[in-house]
Amino acid sequence: MSKICSTCLRKITSEEAPILTMGAYGTPKYLCDECAELIETITMGKEYDEITAAMQTLTDAMSKSNVDDRVTVETVTSMFEECAKRAQKIKEGTYDFALDDVEDGFDEIPEELQETEEDRILDEKEGNWYHYYQPTDWTIGHNIV
Repeated sequence: MSKICSTCLRKITSEEAPILTMGAYGTPKYLCDECAELIETITMGKEYDEITAAMQTLTDAMSKSNVDDRVTVETVTSMFEECAKRAQKIKEGTYDFALDDVEDGFDEIPEELQETEEDRILDEKEGNWYHYYQPTDWTIGHNIV
């Protein structure tokens, strides 16, 4: 199935397209590389003129493509509202760029949440927990445990 950019409606050629948001029934709303770069500039740019130019370019692309998907329009509108406030603070010189420092995900699961070797052995030996909670007849509960 070919992917279409949700903001400019161009066909996406890259394998791993960025996702703008999730639509109805968990359907991803993809971005082409150009629109993804614009959104990165809009959300993470450090200069007022650069941010406003990227916002205008994305707005023009959406208008030209006549994007009418409610989820996409609401997502972009909400993003623009917040980014316009951020851009104004940057213009005034009052924006704290330390707010932009965000960790990129996480590298590993915290130790206390990791499955242990003992957990794996119990799963193999006794079965998974959900096996004990499956109904076996029309009565409530059963005598497995």
